[in-house]
Amino acid sequence: MSTNYPTRAPRHRGLFQQFSPLHLAPEWEQYSVIKARGVRTIALGGHAPYATSGWVVEQAVGCIELIGAKVAGLGQMLLIGFTLGEPAAPAGFEVTTTDAIGTLILPAHCFAACVAIATGQNAHFRIGGDGQLNAIGSDPSLLQMPSPL
Repeated sequence: MSTNYPTRAPRHRGLFQQFSPLHLAPEWEQYSVIKARGVRTIALGGHAPYATSGWVVEQAVGCIELIGAKVAGLGQMLLIGFTLGEPAAPAGFEVTTTDAIGTLILPAHCFAACVAIATGQNAHFRIGGDGQLNAIGSDPSLLQMPSPL
């Protein structure tokens, strides 16, 4: 088990203290809750697929892109697509060399409600793990995962 608090010998005090960087990168096997710093939205007609970064939403009526701050050199984002058809792809999560990207596909009737949440002052999103629990919320406490027993 690693810790963010380095152990130091008693002789290393004051100016002679050793520098030990803290490990602040998220543990992506677990889920992370991130404040949305930016939101991009597109509304579509539902007649054609929408594709971005290799992710495709068939019969797309809209897409929301929530962008968080960079952490440990990775941009964090959640892509939410809205479709008239059945969601073909399950929610997902992947870490690339530049980004941590969560994806979610929802039915078209959820689009307006999600836009309202995403454009709110305190919008947050949850990504990580296998992506099945990716989510968006108006308060970070709503998105916290319960601790395992």
